[in-house]
Amino acid sequence: MRVRFNPKTLSVAAVLLALGGCASAVAPNEQIELTRSAVNRAVSADATQYAPVEMRAAQDKLSAMDRALGEKDLKTVRSLAEQAEADARLAERKAQARKTSEQLLDARKGIEVLKQEMLEAPDTTSATSTR
Repeated sequence: MRVRFNPKTLSVAAVLLALGGCASAVAPNEQIELTRSAVNRAVSADATQYAPVEMRAAQDKLSAMDRALGEKDLKTVRSLAEQAEADARLAERKAQARKTSEQLLDARKGIEVLKQEMLEAPDTTSATSTR
């Protein structure tokens, strides 16, 4: 079987190969933005206070991502961006959970104080009915 190549087919194939090569060299800008946004949300959620280990991991990977971006190592940029985003999301969720736990604990303490005050308060209903 004989394969025929016409010049038109070869030129289309060359253009497709060139475009494919360019696409792989493009910086993962969308992922970088998602990562920066996730880190900013985690910081806003007080993750540096409530989830310091996860937050430090996200920030370290974000810094490494920036260095890789400067070196044009786009494969490493994408990988670090994805990892930093995951760490930041985890830090944000942990911070939210810990803050909610603290609020719950405070509410329970408040309920206990109110119960104790009610038990210690004189019974005003029986005092007014005896008059």
